[in-house]
Amino acid sequence: MKPHSALIAAAALLSAPLHADTAVLTSVDDNTLIEDPNGAYSGGASLYFFAGRVGNNGGATLRRGALRFDFSSIPQGSTVTSVSLRMYCSAAGTNAAQTISLRRFTASWGEGASSAFGGGGGIAAQNDVTWLHRFFPGQAWTTPGGVFSPTVTVSRSVNGIASYTWDSTPQFVADVQLMVSAPQNNFGWCVVGNEVTLQSVKRFDSHESTVASTRPQLTVVYTPGPSFDLNGDARVNAADLAILLARWGLSGNGDYNGDGVVSGPDLALLLSYWTG
Repeated sequence: MKPHSALIAAAALLSAPLHADTAVLTSVDDNTLIEDPNGAYSGGASLYFFAGRVGNNGGATLRRGALRFDFSSIPQGSTVTSVSLRMYCSAAGTNAAQTISLRRFTASWGEGASSAFGGGGGIAAQNDVTWLHRFFPGQAWTTPGGVFSPTVTVSRSVNGIASYTWDSTPQFVADVQLMVSAPQNNFGWCVVGNEVTLQSVKRFDSHESTVASTRPQLTVVYTPGPSFDLNGDARVNAADLAILLARWGLSGNGDYNGDGVVSGPDLALLLSYWTG
């Protein structure tokens, strides 16, 4: 193919309408931050995580869920258009309706091997998240109870035992777009319940659940970004590099990281897919 013909073919590929794909993801980490002055308890390997305030028998303390998904199956440069979360409430306290919200964590946290059947948790294990620790025992939260955005990502009412869906919101889409475009910022969400009322706590099945259908499931609808194979020859090589460089400083096609301009980070992404 002559050089000018290759460029014409590449332009056609870049301008072709993009289709929507769907990724259905099961959580890879989930845990409970259990309010405790020593940060001694967690539930990394438990079948459940919790959100809300327990009753007097549990010390009237708080529980906050921690939930994270792996977005590596969604190609870099994709545009997220819709996100929904399904979780199964397997125990509901008084069955009174409570608002359960997600708020994006702004720091990483861990899931260790601690396990317990109830909301009191088990003794924290290495790398567990606790009320005081991002990774037990050595890395602390800057604020006890976790560090997360003050902005609510999405919320809905939860009452009795059932599956519930948190539908797409602009903030939910923005959160996932950030985590897809910048995986180093994928810290997941804090699951926050009613933190005022006694016995408002809700229990949700974790990814360790023995029933696959009750594990937390995130459905992401996205439009894949343009292929790194810009000239359609089934390789990523110098021809594709030339096309990318021709769009240097422009917006739109070739802006793989979604920052509004074709620049160094996009070049680095293309080179990471280099086949020669």
